[in-house]
Amino acid sequence: MNNILLAFAILGAGAGGFLTTRQSASQFQREAQGLREAWLAQTQQVAAAQSEQANLTERVRELKQTLAQTPGVVENALWSALQTNRANQLAPEMRERLMEELGFNWKASTDYIVVSKETIRRLQMDIINEWKGELTKTATTVFALTPEERSQFEAAMQRARMDFKEWALAHVERTGPKDDVLVKYSLPTDRVMSQTLSNNFFTALVAALGLERAQLTMFPSAYNWMCQLGILDCTPLPATILVRRQVDGRLKASWGGFPPSDLTKGASFPRGGLRSVFPNGWADVAEREGFELPPAPKKK
Repeated sequence: MNNILLAFAILGAGAGGFLTTRQSASQFQREAQGLREAWLAQTQQVAAAQSEQANLTERVRELKQTLAQTPGVVENALWSALQTNRANQLAPEMRERLMEELGFNWKASTDYIVVSKETIRRLQMDIINEWKGELTKTATTVFALTPEERSQFEAAMQRARMDFKEWALAHVERTGPKDDVLVKYSLPTDRVMSQTLSNNFFTALVAALGLERAQLTMFPSAYNWMCQLGILDCTPLPATILVRRQVDGRLKASWGGFPPSDLTKGASFPRGGLRSVFPNGWADVAEREGFELPPAPKKK
């Protein structure tokens, strides 16, 4: 009986070992198959890479041959200049060439020419008619102002003129008569007033025209207009007028630091702040002071 049990035990152990060995062999075969498939895939990738490398090598060779046969390109001086400079900083001959390349030349249109903003700034054209207090027709055309924009511009001029006149009437100083001096009028310098009125004027221009056009009209045209009006103190000479009666009865007037001028010869009234006080010039002074002006000289 014991022998039979021992035999069965030996048979069971052998069967178990056989099964384990068989399972290990199957797993090994599967792993080997996986490694073979991975190796085949990598081999195909290497072959594809080698083929692509060969194609690139051939393409490089063809490009080198083409480049060797292509004539050299002449350097474009205009393009080189534009790469390192803005258009308004080019030399005159380069600017002319640029305009030619863009088609902006004398032959491009029978009605228009194209110029730079810097050119407009340097032209110093008449933008403001200071006597009428309005924009010139040339300025209206060049800056393409609409009727509304022109109206806003001129309204800003009128406000500046009235604000300054109000200040001038309140601050004009009078002395005389004394000795041969019939009267002397002067206006003090007031930088706060000048800064305030000029800032208000420029702000109104920007609102009406935009910053760029406001700058182009402001300097130097509107700036000069404010100097002539007296808003800005643009001269070292004081804003004064002085009327004297000579021994022979003639009237002489002087202003600023200039020599006296004979009123019998039609001396002009100075520009500047005192014209806001005396818009009709010497006639207003004479009427206020109660003296008679000599007759105007006859025109020849």
